[in-house]
Amino acid sequence: MTTIAWDGTTLAADRRISSGTTTYSTTKIRRTSDGRLIGATGDFGVCTQMLDWLDKGGDRPQCQDSERWASALEGMPDGTCWMHNRDSRWPVEDGFVAIGSGRDYAMAVMALGHPAEKAVEIAARFDPGTGNGMDTLSLAATAEAEPEDGIKLVA
Repeated sequence: MTTIAWDGTTLAADRRISSGTTTYSTTKIRRTSDGRLIGATGDFGVCTQMLDWLDKGGDRPQCQDSERWASALEGMPDGTCWMHNRDSRWPVEDGFVAIGSGRDYAMAVMALGHPAEKAVEIAARFDPGTGNGMDTLSLAATAEAEPEDGIKLVA
């Protein structure tokens, strides 16, 4: 599945997706034109729709059901975070949050005071659904400080 972690300033996500027993790598997080950081976990097709919806507005994805679903995190420029799940949205009132199959590992790492990047790194060691490297996006980073696509790859 995935691990996506938010620590109040950084959104980190692994790159693993799977089809049957084969794994591939892809980017699961984005920076929107207005500076929000978004990432999604779940059925990849629904994740793409969820990210497009969060990025560009429009109608919430309607294809979520018991077989196909997605959850998303939306880090706001002021450091707050919103969680999206099927047909609901709510503010995360904790200083950090993680979603996906490795979320429990990531939450424990951040509870010990480590950043989102370290949380995903540790989750990848223990969760078989997490891996293939990592992408990170930071609120503090400027366009000049990040690569052109805004994604920093960490092995």
